[in-house]
Amino acid sequence: MPDGMRSALMLRCCLEVLDEAGDSLHGREVIERLIGQINPTPAESKPVKNGTPRWEVNVRFLSGDAATLGWLVKQDSRWWITEAGRATLQRFPSADDLYSEFLTRLREVSHGRKRATTRYSGDLGVIADALALVPAGLWTSHDDLGDLVGGIADDIAHLLADQAVENAHRVLRTDGTVPPAMHQHFRHRGADLAKRLEKEGVQFSSGAADQAQRVTSEFLRERLDQSTSQDARKRAWLVRGANVDGVNVVPIWLNEGCVSLAASQLPEIDPATGDQQLRAIVAEGYRHKSYSVREKLAGQFSAFLRLMRVDDFVVTVHRGDIVLGVVEGEPRFVQFSDHRTNLRRDVRWLNAHRPTDLSQAPAPLPNLIQSQDDVVDLTDGLDALERLYAPLLAEGPPRTPAPEARLSEVPPSLADDLLIDIDWLVELRDVLAERRQIVLYGPPGTGKTFVAQRMAEHLAEPHAVKLIQFHPSYTYEDFFEGFRPESRDDGTLRFKLTSGPLRTIADEAREHPSTAYILIVDEINRGNLAKIFGELYFLLEYREQRIRLQYSSEDFTLPSNLYLIGTMNTADRSIALVDAAMRRRFAFVEMHPTLPPIAGLLRRWLTERGLSTDAADLLDELNARLVDVDYAIGPSYLMRESAHANPGGLHRIWRHDILPLLVEHHFGDDTDVVGRYGLNALGSGAGQP
Repeated sequence: MPDGMRSALMLRCCLEVLDEAGDSLHGREVIERLIGQINPTPAESKPVKNGTPRWEVNVRFLSGDAATLGWLVKQDSRWWITEAGRATLQRFPSADDLYSEFLTRLREVSHGRKRATTRYSGDLGVIADALALVPAGLWTSHDDLGDLVGGIADDIAHLLADQAVENAHRVLRTDGTVPPAMHQHFRHRGADLAKRLEKEGVQFSSGAADQAQRVTSEFLRERLDQSTSQDARKRAWLVRGANVDGVNVVPIWLNEGCVSLAASQLPEIDPATGDQQLRAIVAEGYRHKSYSVREKLAGQFSAFLRLMRVDDFVVTVHRGDIVLGVVEGEPRFVQFSDHRTNLRRDVRWLNAHRPTDLSQAPAPLPNLIQSQDDVVDLTDGLDALERLYAPLLAEGPPRTPAPEARLSEVPPSLADDLLIDIDWLVELRDVLAERRQIVLYGPPGTGKTFVAQRMAEHLAEPHAVKLIQFHPSYTYEDFFEGFRPESRDDGTLRFKLTSGPLRTIADEAREHPSTAYILIVDEINRGNLAKIFGELYFLLEYREQRIRLQYSSEDFTLPSNLYLIGTMNTADRSIALVDAAMRRRFAFVEMHPTLPPIAGLLRRWLTERGLSTDAADLLDELNARLVDVDYAIGPSYLMRESAHANPGGLHRIWRHDILPLLVEHHFGDDTDVVGRYGLNALGSGAGQP
């Protein structure tokens, strides 16, 4: 709000007016009563565009935020103070102290919602599916939803407050009471949710919903497991045992047919224990450990107890070798012979006597196994495991591993169509297959984007090719992922984590590992590459390695079946000016009018169509007169039917397309562009030294 606005006074007076009223007041009546108490200054009384005084606009914003904090209610144009609001008035007799508390609480809500959206955006679909299973007449809790996705109840409440999720009004606190306003979606703020739920059939007693009508996390998990096959897929896990309190327990595992975790401070619990309860148990048993260690342990125990299943693959590393097994038992607590571990699963080891050298493992296994966690999800390397150990998997042969993605071969018809030598196109394809990211660079008009698109259409399936263009204002949020405003049904806006083109195509490529995907980045040098790629720059050089993302805070890899083709106009920036980091990560392929395959392209195009080659002579003469080769003019300007349909076509293209480029090139010097590069000048000089 404008400087000089006495927000602290206005907020306190608003709460006091409602407190003194003892009942609800129409919003207009609240404003009228405030005038005498506030005595607005001339600056505060100045109207906004719709004629409303600025102080009134400020009061309406302040009251709305106070409703978010649960201090008052605004419903059907009527306002009234809550018990929380009265308690706040008594606790903070000073207007400044009350306003300071107000701002602190608002920041907490804002940070809580942002944190929850970032942390659980990937779980929102699961939460929405779970709430779809809660019918009218029943309810669930934030704790149950948190238990379902391994989250904290308060964070789940913030997430639902910031997202429009169907049936979110059926989520209460664990004791059945209605959550505070800060945990409610905007469209529910001020609504009497208890009455709404009672109309749906939920019974309330002493302000709490009937526990018998509560839908628990166990019920939701069971129903979701039944409805989705994704959770039932075969998975692979790495479990480390080379250093458990300084002892290598892997030989014991191989001898006794099992795998185990050092869970000495974990009491014997039901394997079906939810994540929320498991975290609490770990926090208590390992309270002598730091918060980060407890979080890590909770995640490992959860994976070992709940996510790992019978028939999953399990891998361990012993003296630099990989040993593969199949999980054959549910988790159980036993007093282990090594006296170091007590959480165990039975495993049938397949190659204990013939382990595989880790250096011989196919990608992405070596990079996945680099993680130093005791339990690591290796499902991204499941296909590689099945290929590596196919001879060992004799019992009930495994699913057929997906074939590795390959770029299609270059058909001779493409060379004929582009009038480019087939050998050059084949080399381009091979360089892309080897390096996975290339840049076609050269002056304007050399067909860089056209060739990139036509090549991509033949190297990959049409649905697996996407094209974007960089520009100076392009950002990481545009390219990969970021928070973007989204309109809600009630007309308000929310900020939602949204995938950009790279995240979208990378996720698609990961889901279809046998299909080649190509992302074409046109004018790649026009963007600030360090700003656009961010931490992804690392992945361009080290494919399949994991890196933590800055927004979704999850590990991410660039799949090996994703290829990038960039185009770069050297008239905008010479390749010599491109930073070394980019040059190291991309293979650069030059397309210059004086070099194959572009040299002579216009002449070949004209000859094929039975046209005069005079235009090719003019272009050759033009480029010969240019001192800076980066500003040479490519043939595509003249590879248009309109340039040769009538005598005026060539003149128009020269005047409106080519000469303006040269004017820009010679800006600031005394060159007579028309006199040096005009058609008349070139015509008289064509063929001359």
